[in-house]
Amino acid sequence: MPSFLFSRILCVMPVAELRPETHPDFELEKEHLSGTVAAMIRQIEFWEDRDRQMGADLETSIILGDQAEEFAAMLSPHVHQPYFGSLKVRVAGREQTLYVGKHGFRDVKGPHTVVSWDSEVGSLFYSQALGWTPRRGSAGVIRRRRQLDVSQKTLLRVTDLYDDEQGGDTGGREEVLLRRLQEGSTAGMRDVVETLQPEQNDAMRHPAGVPVIIQGAAGSGKTTIGFHRLAWMTNADRGAHRARPEACMVLMPNRVLATYAARILPELGIERVVVTTPETWAVGLLGLEKLEVTDRTLSLLLTDRDNTRRALAWRKAKLLGDARMLDVVRTHLWNRFNAALAGQGLRETVALRGREDQVFTLDEAALAGLLRDVFAADPLDGYRAGMRRAIEALALSTLNVPEGEEASVRRQLATPLTTLLGRIFATTTPITEARRLLGSPAELAASGLLTEREIALLGTDPLSGIPTPRRAHADVTEIPLMLAVQAFTGGIGRLDGRTLEPFDHVVLDEAQDYSPLLYALLGRATRPGHITALGDMNQGMHGYKGPSSWEAVQAQLPGAQVLTLGRTYRSTRQITELGARIAATYNRAAAVQGVDRDGAEVQRYAAPAGPDGELPLIARAVKDAQAAGHANIAIVTRRGVDAERMAEALREFDTDAQPITTQEHRFRGGLVILPVNLAKGLEFSAAIVASANADTYDESTEYERRLLYVSASRALHWLALVSTGELHPLIA
Repeated sequence: MPSFLFSRILCVMPVAELRPETHPDFELEKEHLSGTVAAMIRQIEFWEDRDRQMGADLETSIILGDQAEEFAAMLSPHVHQPYFGSLKVRVAGREQTLYVGKHGFRDVKGPHTVVSWDSEVGSLFYSQALGWTPRRGSAGVIRRRRQLDVSQKTLLRVTDLYDDEQGGDTGGREEVLLRRLQEGSTAGMRDVVETLQPEQNDAMRHPAGVPVIIQGAAGSGKTTIGFHRLAWMTNADRGAHRARPEACMVLMPNRVLATYAARILPELGIERVVVTTPETWAVGLLGLEKLEVTDRTLSLLLTDRDNTRRALAWRKAKLLGDARMLDVVRTHLWNRFNAALAGQGLRETVALRGREDQVFTLDEAALAGLLRDVFAADPLDGYRAGMRRAIEALALSTLNVPEGEEASVRRQLATPLTTLLGRIFATTTPITEARRLLGSPAELAASGLLTEREIALLGTDPLSGIPTPRRAHADVTEIPLMLAVQAFTGGIGRLDGRTLEPFDHVVLDEAQDYSPLLYALLGRATRPGHITALGDMNQGMHGYKGPSSWEAVQAQLPGAQVLTLGRTYRSTRQITELGARIAATYNRAAAVQGVDRDGAEVQRYAAPAGPDGELPLIARAVKDAQAAGHANIAIVTRRGVDAERMAEALREFDTDAQPITTQEHRFRGGLVILPVNLAKGLEFSAAIVASANADTYDESTEYERRLLYVSASRALHWLALVSTGELHPLIA
């Protein structure tokens, strides 16, 4: 998926398909596995026996029994594969072997304990370091790292990755990786716990509490690593930085990809994480779930051949997402609210026990002073809630209210306060206020941050030729501006009941497509230092929404560090080389190192135009891919309308492809046909690029070459390029 599927996969080859195991320790490891499985089953049976979960009274016994059942439920799925690796270590002159699995297990009566992959000790399995100093205890030395392929309680293979008695590095890590890479794709993203590579492990375990941007080429594993980092953040070892799964959020570029990726989280032991798109999260926060969200800029870029109009739409979208717009909105709201204060005041009689009724008054000047203080405090839950708290606090102080009567005073002030705040804030809604601002050159100029040319650009409408829905709608380029209004007025963050709180951790996939303004807003909505951004600045298909550089993101996330994954794992050498040829036309970055995995030559299908167009060629390519043993196959088109029409027409050629043309469709595996904008982030055993020619992908336009690169980089093992007439010059 986003990034690769490389070693996300458990080894599921039947024992009969494996070569006979010849490792000298195979029988010893087989015996240890049998003992570990038996120990786990005994522990589960103990937990499930409620008669043995007795406390001092009935209530305590029930609580202990419920907890024990929960522990049993958590351990049970791991019995079929208790671990996947081991470490032989020497500590203080004593050697011991530690087994590493997806779930920690302590064998209190024997030697079958398993350490969790995301623990401090578990990290040693992936590292290249040979020594370590724990937070407590003596320094240790790694004597051996060993991969253990286990499936259904059966040991399949033993592979030494490092053994100091065999001269150190055995080459086993690369051998295991290549075995995983040979496996086919699935209909969902799967974990890489077993085969994390050292650079991926380092990125995943980057210090908690520090914002991190993981830059990596297609197939480098960045998205998968982001999910694993989220699981790592939920481990108790993170201390004060530990994240609660239910308080975390993952943002994916579209719902097809979100559904595809979300399946990995339960495999990593975390449930209840919100996996959604920025637009779905935004309209939910705005309380506008029925609002239709469009991306008319993308529609223009995919359909309009007028480069002047395309450039104008691109520049306007970039400006709408500029981080300066946050202060443009703030200045606009400051002027609006101060104007609304004119003639406003509050006079309310308050009853207190044992005292005469007190009168609490606020005039316009006092309200203006409180508003100034609230703007300076910039509360998470917004100016309206902040203003209410400020007025209540002033009332309690001015009237010298005893602590026991504070609640009563707040109740007495509730109705008049709501009325007052309504007069100040009620006319401000995120949609109307964002559009009011964009429609007023004077308001746009008020902050002094935008030039006259930029203000004029915001007043243009390069998208006038793109249809709009009949029902209420908003464009993706407007959403961050509306969110900014919401953040300042009603607050931004995670709703827990009626309380707004920061997210514990947020992961952003395809991070090169999120605007600096959205980064600034997410920084407000999340605990400081708890954002993980995953992307590739050279792959952006939606650069009109994204930053021009990672430095622009770092400016919005103080202390953020950029980590680069220098190796790509997804595709065979033949497919990787083709993609590199396309990317070299716009990517000035250093070449990315690929895994030297040989595969089938890239297949090219070209023929003169006939009455059926390229349909016979595509049908033939599908049959060839299936004959080569591939099941999950994608036909990638340039536009959604192309995919819809082609899916219907291919049935005449005995080819039934499931169309995925909107975000509501799900990828369930098999043969699919989908546009390039929905294919990005997904990967398939085989891919067929339809209309792979210069008429479809304009060679002179960088954006078109990026689209071609995305189309041609979806395949793990087998790639076909199809065109009537000549193929595109970059891939011919």
